[in-house]
Amino acid sequence: MNLQSENKAESQVKKQRRKFLGVLLVLGITSVVFFLVSISYGRAGFTNPYMVIQSLLGNKEYTQMMRILQNIRIPRACASFLVGACLSVSGMVYQTTFNNKLVSPDILGVSSGCCVGAGIAILFGFSSGTIRLFAFTFGFIAVLITVLLPKLFRNHSALTLVLSGIIVGSFMDSILALIKYAADKNDKLADIVFWMMGSLAGIQFDEVMNSVYICIIPFVILLIMGWRINVISLGPEEAQSLGINYKRNRLIIIACATLLTANCVSISGNVGWVGLVIPHIARAFVGDNVRRSIPVSAICGGLFLMIVDTLSRIVSVNEVPLSIITGFVGAIIYTVVLIRKGRYMNE
Repeated sequence: MNLQSENKAESQVKKQRRKFLGVLLVLGITSVVFFLVSISYGRAGFTNPYMVIQSLLGNKEYTQMMRILQNIRIPRACASFLVGACLSVSGMVYQTTFNNKLVSPDILGVSSGCCVGAGIAILFGFSSGTIRLFAFTFGFIAVLITVLLPKLFRNHSALTLVLSGIIVGSFMDSILALIKYAADKNDKLADIVFWMMGSLAGIQFDEVMNSVYICIIPFVILLIMGWRINVISLGPEEAQSLGINYKRNRLIIIACATLLTANCVSISGNVGWVGLVIPHIARAFVGDNVRRSIPVSAICGGLFLMIVDTLSRIVSVNEVPLSIITGFVGAIIYTVVLIRKGRYMNE
């Protein structure tokens, strides 16, 4: 009987592994296809995919096309995939760590902090690179304050940390409102508002690579700590019983997820819904195991935002900010998720 149970369990594990690898393969192929579609669209309209492929293969007849791809379209497509992947992974990690499926990456005030930093830089007329640096720095400062506040309250529970994030986020929003009030209504204010709504226009390849370097370490750490994240979600008592330092590991996990979020928001502006909705889709594919849901969530998020960024250039003559489209699409997807899972919410 025990042997039969072991064989059944082993068969189940193999089946889940095959499903996981199959999902990764399908998502990977789909991402490559949409990457080609994404770099085929630009301000000049739709470019024949044959010309795009030929230019990528080094055909000298399409030298001008290759310059456009290298300087504008490929960096933008890569940036959209990177931002979507990091935001969705951050959302997955936050939701699992706090054991709350309604948590999003900006729960600790990181997005509000980034917006304040960007607003200050835009107000003083700094360059785009400096704007991103200010956004990243202020986003991390906001989270640092959020993490330190529970020590002042002498309460280190997850709920206190979330409440601290709400306090810091509200404070940063007030500072941002003051910045917008002081900004020139005909110039700087429009730039601040447009940045806040999210855009990848003008992104350069070196900026994308710098962001990749920043994201690699926290992403790898989160992958390695996947089983610890699963245990942390059970609570401090269960974690301690399994020999895991709950506070230290939770702090490392939050720091890595925050670094991913701050880095993404600093290059794209505030893009909503990705970190809230995409983790639910990833779990629908591979379940709640973070070691599998993190890579699936990364690919799903990257694919989603790459499609959204492409739509932002298609639906209107003028480029539509990313948050407008993610708001429409995200609300629809989340409604479908709630319809499917609503009957289990009270159980």
